[in-house]
Amino acid sequence: MQEELLQLLKSSKKTYDDYILNGKIFLYAKSLRLINGQILDLIKKLNFEKNNELKKPFFALKQHIEEWIVIWDKEQLEKKPEDNDVFIFNGYKKYPKDLELLLISRTK
Repeated sequence: MQEELLQLLKSSKKTYDDYILNGKIFLYAKSLRLINGQILDLIKKLNFEKNNELKKPFFALKQHIEEWIVIWDKEQLEKKPEDNDVFIFNGYKKYPKDLELLLISRTK
């Protein structure tokens, strides 16, 4: 499951980069929302509570995505953007990079 999570994290990063490169339009934000939902679902399935090395980074990522999704959903409902509309919002914790680096080091 850790490899699946790493793949989703890579996909999320690529989609985020595409979002930035293409003017922060809603089309890419929708894809990012879908991937982040999948990451959150997978995190909820993983038992990281007993792993002291991963516990804090998993919690930080979970918290980041949960806050991001709440704000994304609220903004999407209020703005009702079309695919080519700019879709920017703030107010969530920054993406924690620790977990991804730890997972990569564990798969080598």
